[in-house]
Amino acid sequence: MKYCVLVLFLSCFCVVASEESSAKLILTKNILNSIITQGNDLAIEYNMYNIGDGVATDVELADSTLHDTDFELISGKMSVKWDRIQPGTNVTHVVVVRPLKSGAQNFTSAVVQYVASEDSEPKFGFSSEIGEVEILSLKEYNRLYAPHVVEWGMFGIWTIPSLLLPYMLYYNSKTKYTVKSKKN
Repeated sequence: MKYCVLVLFLSCFCVVASEESSAKLILTKNILNSIITQGNDLAIEYNMYNIGDGVATDVELADSTLHDTDFELISGKMSVKWDRIQPGTNVTHVVVVRPLKSGAQNFTSAVVQYVASEDSEPKFGFSSEIGEVEILSLKEYNRLYAPHVVEWGMFGIWTIPSLLLPYMLYYNSKTKYTVKSKKN
């Protein structure tokens, strides 16, 4: 009889424990480019991890940081929905935009909304914040990272006289003071 009560108690405890499982989402936001320039594509990656032991349902990711006046959307969506994210899994979403203006740009957090367990209120979360990032103009980018072929060519042309003049003086001196051998 004691064993039956114990088994019944443990089975009820397991059912209650399994019903209390809920999802917990972690959202990260990263820029994949090392150098950000005006007019070139910029890839932003969103990684969402479900570290909870329940299924996250009605998951919605939205990022309102990138305004239409500052960025042109090339690929991806700024607002994405998933029906469910299983526990212990992750989801990755990539957005490609093109910066239209140069200067400092503040990349703030994206927002995720999801239902952690059945019959519960939606939860909100924020991604990691990238912060202020400098977007280089095309002229500044070329000044810093271009191969500078024209500049090196001009350098080579301007160094020729400083190398050629001493050589010519040496050659004239050598031919003037060397004795020519006579042939018999």
